Amino acid sequence: MTAAHPLGELLRDPAFRRIWVIGGCSGVARWLEMLVVGVFAFELTGSPLLVALLVILRMMPLAVFGSVVGTYADRLSPPLILRASLCVATLVSATLVLLFFFGLAQYWHVALATFVSGLVWTTDMPVRRRILGDVAGKDRIAPAMSLDSATNNATRMLGPLLGGILYQWLGTGGAFALSACLYGLSVLMILRIPATASSAAGRGRPTKVLRDFVEAFSFVARDRDILRILLVTVVFNVWGFPFVSMIPVIGSDELGLSPGWIGGLAALEGAGAFLGALAIAVGARNVHFRRVYYFGTLGYLGLIFAAGSMTHALPIAAVLFCVGLAAACFTTMQSTLIYSVAPPHMRGRLFGLMVICIGTGLIGFFNIGLMGEWFGGSAAIRIVAAEGIIPLLLIGIGWRQLRRPAGIQFH
Repeated sequence: MTAAHPLGELLRDPAFRRIWVIGGCSGVARWLEMLVVGVFAFELTGSPLLVALLVILRMMPLAVFGSVVGTYADRLSPPLILRASLCVATLVSATLVLLFFFGLAQYWHVALATFVSGLVWTTDMPVRRRILGDVAGKDRIAPAMSLDSATNNATRMLGPLLGGILYQWLGTGGAFALSACLYGLSVLMILRIPATASSAAGRGRPTKVLRDFVEAFSFVARDRDILRILLVTVVFNVWGFPFVSMIPVIGSDELGLSPGWIGGLAALEGAGAFLGALAIAVGARNVHFRRVYYFGTLGYLGLIFAAGSMTHALPIAAVLFCVGLAAACFTTMQSTLIYSVAPPHMRGRLFGLMVICIGTGLIGFFNIGLMGEWFGGSAAIRIVAAEGIIPLLLIGIGWRQLRRPAGIQFH
């Protein structure tokens, strides 16, 4: 008899399904908001820098609070932390709906809401994905994280697409109404997850938060493999991912597209990422995790540079789809590698450090916003992608585990 595929086993697990669906709902809301606030800010101010500033505000909590959240994820009940964060997200989106409905919304309202939404985002990696990994177990961690990454990539396609359409039909308030509903559904789902669903609940030893924080940095300093995994995340978020903030600028200013078409353009990157991650989820047991992670990121930067060289919508659309395929290599392996190489008592903190690495993207968004202000959106993408290729090549030098056979994945 043929053994059941791990994906089938996971999808039959009610706890896994709920955490997975929460990631899908919150992901659609997150990417919808990023597109909508970008279009809103550019129409209101005409400034690429102010568009990028909104993404910076969303990323800032990741850099500032990521490790703190990761530390508490090792000490408190992750489901309880996730419940609180989703309730806050629902309240923020509902408040924006009212402000737009009554015509009171201004740039600073959106900026403040974006920052609070960034605080909520800090719980996804060290809390929600931690629960997901604990429910799946280490033997099924690769397909579990790949499926979750594929879903997140699908939300990067669906979120901007819905955001652009709703913005064009119903305005910013209509888009945020959907966001509020999705967060509200996530709250209902997390209420059905027991507070003890994660192995972190109640098992953290009673140490000081600062000492836990320092211990995590010391652990990474001693482990060059994990250090390189985290450094690739830094490169991706400082020089790669920020290009998404220029899509509304290029679409509106250089291509003359409507909000609906801008959303469709942004959705193509998510579509490629979804298909790529789904393919990896199906064959995750037969790939070399570090090579997929590293060379996927290298290809991502090269394709971004190519996208910045295009001058018509159709070629840009095709390249953005390929950018998404490369992004899938990074996103699927990011959580898989950290969960697999980290000792159980360090997972929350190492996920927290990864959130900090993701948070370094605020530097990248400021950089690309400034480049966009000075040279235009397309030139900004080329400049930033070229900057990122250099440190990524340096990281690959001397990475011994990158050169090991495919069967030797972890320590």
